Amino acid sequence: MRIGFAILLDDKSHNVARKIELELCDKFGLCYGLKQSPHITIKAPFDTTNISPFVNYFELVAKKTKPFDIELEGFNYFEPNVIFLDVKENKKLKKMHDKIIKEMEEKFSIEPHEFEGDNIKFHVTLAVVDVTKSKFIKAKEYLKKYKPKLKFKAKTIGVFYYLGEDAGWAIVKRISLK
Repeated sequence: MRIGFAILLDDKSHNVARKIELELCDKFGLCYGLKQSPHITIKAPFDTTNISPFVNYFELVAKKTKPFDIELEGFNYFEPNVIFLDVKENKKLKKMHDKIIKEMEEKFSIEPHEFEGDNIKFHVTLAVVDVTKSKFIKAKEYLKKYKPKLKFKAKTIGVFYYLGEDAGWAIVKRISLK
C-alpha cells in the first residue's frame, strides 16, 4: 500500500482550492488534481505493508504539536506540469517537516524523498499529471485573474491512502493537532 501525510486546509482555503481545481478541470481538462483533497504534504508518499505504526507515530506528532498559522498566497509552478497555490515560507511548518523526515528515517528506515528536507517547497497542488505544455500555458494565463491570499490555522493532519490511478487518494484518518 502507498500512504502519505499532509496538513489539511481549513474549510475556506479548501473551498477556494477546490473551486479553482474544478475550473481547471472544466476549462482545460486538468482533472487529475481532483483525485485528492487539497492539502500541504508533510511526508511524501511511500510504500508499506502496514499503516498502523505510521498512524500511531503521527498521532504522537499531533499530540506534541500546537495548531499554527499557514498563509497561502498566489500561484506557482513546477514547470512544465504542476500548478499550485503557494505556501508562504513558514518556520513552524519547516521545523515540523524536518523532525518528521528525520524520525521516519530513524524509526522506520523510510528515506526522505528527493524533494523533502532542504529541497522542500510547500504547496497546495491544483493540477498535476494530466498537464500538457499547451494546457499548462493556457491555465497559467487563465489564473492571472485570481490573486488568492488566504490564512488559516493548521489544525489537522490527514493520512492519505492511494487507491490506484483511477480513484486517486482517500483520507483514511484525520488527526487533530493539540
